[in-house]
Amino acid sequence: MNPASSPLVPFGPGLAAVLVAFLAGGRAGLSGLLRQLGRWRVNPAWYGVALGVPFAVTALALGAAVAAGAPVPAWEPSDVLQIAGSLAVTIVIVGIFEELGWRGFLLPRLQRGRSALAAALIVGLVWLPWHLPEFVSDPGQRPLAPFAIYVFAQSVLLAWLYNSTQGSLPIVILFHAAFNSFAQVFLSGVEASQYLVAWWAMAGLITVLTLAVVGYAGSHNLVRGRQSRPAAASR
Repeated sequence: MNPASSPLVPFGPGLAAVLVAFLAGGRAGLSGLLRQLGRWRVNPAWYGVALGVPFAVTALALGAAVAAGAPVPAWEPSDVLQIAGSLAVTIVIVGIFEELGWRGFLLPRLQRGRSALAAALIVGLVWLPWHLPEFVSDPGQRPLAPFAIYVFAQSVLLAWLYNSTQGSLPIVILFHAAFNSFAQVFLSGVEASQYLVAWWAMAGLITVLTLAVVGYAGSHNLVRGRQSRPAAASR
């Protein structure tokens, strides 16, 4: 969850998206991609979802670890600043650069001619091996099986957020960064078997939530009602 804990450099997806968007569409293509970063004027409820869901899922995962024998964290008021600082850094280093590529560029193009659910799962197929350096450098940081489930489920949730907000990258960036930051802080004192319990709890919770979202919004657009999903920002 912590980008500083491994040699994984998260700039690649965003930089690749910028380069390909410019080569394929010139200035107009690049502008269309980057404009998504400015789509922050959405219903405030989406900001609540982007922060509340990661907080609830990771807090419940911590609760599962404590139930399995992990010590109850002894937090101080200053820990709020740690969470805020981690969130701010992760938004820039991980959120912006990864999501500009995964959701800003790749997802809308994959949605051409296929369902939003299928496109989201294909993004997951690319997103999961992107973390391979972390599995090599720090195998204990992210247990492979629950992390794989987590990645595919989160990819669907991020597609739902992206489509439901008409391509608001700030919302998906915040959601992605909040999950990383809350998990990093909440699970920092959890070790060994309890850490694995926490990851399986997180994978299970996010999977249940994903199934609920697909049932609610539908697999074709991952958007509730008649609202259409955003088109690829190519012009």
